[in-house]
Amino acid sequence: MTTNQPSGIELFAGCGGLSTGFLDAGLRVAAGFELDARAVDAYNYNHEYRGSRGFIADLSVASGPELLARAGIKRADFVIGGPPCQPFSIAGKRQGKRDVRADLIGHFIRIVDELEPSAFMLENVPNLTSIDNGEFLQDVKGELRLLGYVVDHIVVSAADFGVPQNRKRLVVLGVKGKKKISFPTATHGTLKHPYVSALSAIDDLPDAGEFGETGIYNHEPTMHSADMVARLSTLEPGKRERGSFHDRLHPERPSYTLRAGSGNFSPLRPVHYKYHRVITVRESARLQGFSDDFRWPDRIPRLQQYRQVGNAVPPPMARMFAKCLAEQMGWQLDPAAHVGVLSDREPANALTDAERKALRVSRMRGASLGKVALAAK
Repeated sequence: MTTNQPSGIELFAGCGGLSTGFLDAGLRVAAGFELDARAVDAYNYNHEYRGSRGFIADLSVASGPELLARAGIKRADFVIGGPPCQPFSIAGKRQGKRDVRADLIGHFIRIVDELEPSAFMLENVPNLTSIDNGEFLQDVKGELRLLGYVVDHIVVSAADFGVPQNRKRLVVLGVKGKKKISFPTATHGTLKHPYVSALSAIDDLPDAGEFGETGIYNHEPTMHSADMVARLSTLEPGKRERGSFHDRLHPERPSYTLRAGSGNFSPLRPVHYKYHRVITVRESARLQGFSDDFRWPDRIPRLQQYRQVGNAVPPPMARMFAKCLAEQMGWQLDPAAHVGVLSDREPANALTDAERKALRVSRMRGASLGKVALAAK
């Protein structure tokens, strides 16, 4: 029987945005499971000191009991996760069921079946609702209902929960022993509590620079060509640069949706509303709702840092869903138990500023340089 102080696990965890939100709410996430080793590295750096450990795992073959053993718990009261969403994204190939990665949602269902948690949360892109005219989502919900869950879904914007980003997400919740499901109420978007703007989120940060110059982690600049800087200097807030398709943040509005990319694909990043450059990893993290205590060690390549931010579930949104689930299930929240001691972590930076700068130069990507610079290569 589930106690009022539950434990759970995160599947397809990435760097752990869901885990961060659930821990912040006061629910114990014993472990996060993810195939990407660099994401697990970031997960452990930011969660192990809080009592949650990340593990490299192929969830297409891992069994539920195996995951419990690695997590060090006898039962998972809740299972949370966001299976890779590229098959269903408007920005992707929109292959839906035809893409083998879509089967990862099936493995989420399989693991839920094996672990029999009291509740689960599945997060994905809103376009999942339209794949096969909505039949795929109905199939997913139908399979979960056959396992004994009351299941419902909602499409929400992270901006509704204080995240300074217009990021719409699909959330499927399932609970046992209840007649219906409730979803968290929006906390922002009214005259009294307006949406959090990009300016409110990042304006206190200085211009990008080396750590020795700013003292801010993951706030290194992107090197643009002189041509690109000249074009960005004339780009108005809230507008798109026609040549490069870069969008400039509007200071009084939430950010555009941050994207992650995959493989060799590095998506265009928003341009700062004040500085003539794309936003940094730290600014991206702020726009996703991560605190500055969430850091990426400099052994993780910067492209991967951007990608992990773009793939993450915004922690403030995850926190509100965690609190909503806890209220429905009668679970006790204890945020203080999952704060951890920051000083228990190793330093995030092992390289010198010069070494990090040299790595940035060696890993420069064409999208930041502009067409003129690329043609000259």
